[in-house]
Amino acid sequence: MEDLQSLMDEIPETPSRPLWPSGAARGVIKIRYTHDSMIDTIISNPCVSQNELAAHYGYTAGWVSQIISSDAFQSRLAERSAELVDPTIRATDEDRFRGLVYRSLEILKDKLERPAASIPDNLALRTLELSSRALGYGARVEQTNIQVNVGEHLEELGNNLTKLLHRKKAEVPPLDMEDVG
Repeated sequence: MEDLQSLMDEIPETPSRPLWPSGAARGVIKIRYTHDSMIDTIISNPCVSQNELAAHYGYTAGWVSQIISSDAFQSRLAERSAELVDPTIRATDEDRFRGLVYRSLEILKDKLERPAASIPDNLALRTLELSSRALGYGARVEQTNIQVNVGEHLEELGNNLTKLLHRKKAEVPPLDMEDVG
């Protein structure tokens, strides 16, 4: 322990010699305009990859990864996301899906309100099928998994074959030696 302490005492603690490498490895302390621009890009295109961001801003993918994973960046990203008013950007996938379902139901309802002769048969049948399933009507198909132990199965087949051979052998009349010769 004394050796470790003596080595640590030899390390100078001057501001001119940082303990961390420069740049992104230290983490983001202050958000700069490039970071804000990157945040805007991420918000406007959530599917953008870190490689695409790196190419766009002229940095390495590693640098972008370190910046994005920093607490300061994540905090600013959350802050900017909360500022947005556009519901299509703020809506979660579930909200979007729910909206699609309601809109689809409206369209389907309009189509089904036409005279019966003008409604295609497959539209009426498919609507009946899906809506009854959604309400819990109809037969439920349950998937059953059957496990077969191959070793036991082969052993059982072998035993059955042996029994069959013994039974067939018993059915064959004994051979008379006088008939052979």
